[in-house]
Amino acid sequence: MQRKWRVSWLFLVFLLGSMKFFISPRISYGKSAAEVLKAYEGLSGKERESKLIEGAKREGKMVLYGVTTVDQTKRIFDEFATTYPFIPISHYRSGAESVYNKIVTEARAGRYEVDVAELESGPVYLMAKNGLADPYFSPSRKGIMPEFMDKEGYWTAVYHLVVALGYNTTHVKKEEVPRSYDALLDPKWKGRMSLDQTDMHLMGTLLEYWGKDKALAYFKKLAANEPMLRRGRSLEAQMLAGGDIHIAPWLYGYRPATMKREGAPVDTVLLEPILTVPTYLMLAKNSAHPHSAALFIDWALSRDGAMRVFAEELGNAAPRPGYKDKFPELIVSRYLVVGPDLIGPNFEEYTKLFCSVFKGC
Repeated sequence: MQRKWRVSWLFLVFLLGSMKFFISPRISYGKSAAEVLKAYEGLSGKERESKLIEGAKREGKMVLYGVTTVDQTKRIFDEFATTYPFIPISHYRSGAESVYNKIVTEARAGRYEVDVAELESGPVYLMAKNGLADPYFSPSRKGIMPEFMDKEGYWTAVYHLVVALGYNTTHVKKEEVPRSYDALLDPKWKGRMSLDQTDMHLMGTLLEYWGKDKALAYFKKLAANEPMLRRGRSLEAQMLAGGDIHIAPWLYGYRPATMKREGAPVDTVLLEPILTVPTYLMLAKNSAHPHSAALFIDWALSRDGAMRVFAEELGNAAPRPGYKDKFPELIVSRYLVVGPDLIGPNFEEYTKLFCSVFKGC
């Protein structure tokens, strides 16, 4: 009787394990996202897409954690749904640090909710370094400028935000506008400019570009002009339009460009080197919906996908040439890219230096 009971119990355990295999929303069963998608390498474009669609329909959803504003993200999701209506998307939006911390916290708890991460450079580097992302060589990478992606396949930019100096046209005459970084050191700008409290990634990029000693000497002189530190570039742009500040050297250019078209007394100039901050897409290593994630990344990076919407409708610059950009005044042939491999390894040091120099973190 006992032997019969043991056999029945073992059969029940096997049956429950088998049921878990078939009903689990994860289809990798111990495999990483890259390992799951490796099965489709070498397939032609249409055949590969067909296989991904089959898998995506089984998965039934996708989860994206990102930094892009909710209104812009909704526009992207609506456009994606016109091609892949069978993939509903769950979305979490916050600042880059908060998004990264959420991914880390969930991973430590053994929860792998996110499929696609959309982040800026510092957290992107940490995602790759800490084994939270898998390399993914989307076929849509073709044609994207090499400075906006890494050779290992961990990150690819879907758009980038060109950094521009914004100025109030009521308070600053055209001939007075600073047209170089050195011009910002003129004492006449003391107390008339602002920086964002999270500008350490921009400072860090110039530290790498100019060299640490030269750059630190420069930023200490800039700090002597007592820039106001505010959190949020939208707030900075609003303060600029209202005349509370007269110049803002490190705005994301599309904000004042949009306000100018709406009649605000603001304009922009580009300072050499022209900084730009990409937003990257990454494939989560433990994605529960890798087929859906791959379809989304492929579509987003394609010429007619999210990249086109960002460039032509929303005003964010594209890392691939050939679009009818909404703000052509921000488009140049060469940028100094605030990239993960450039600032990621020393991002903590840059944060400490920024807070030490500007006393406002």
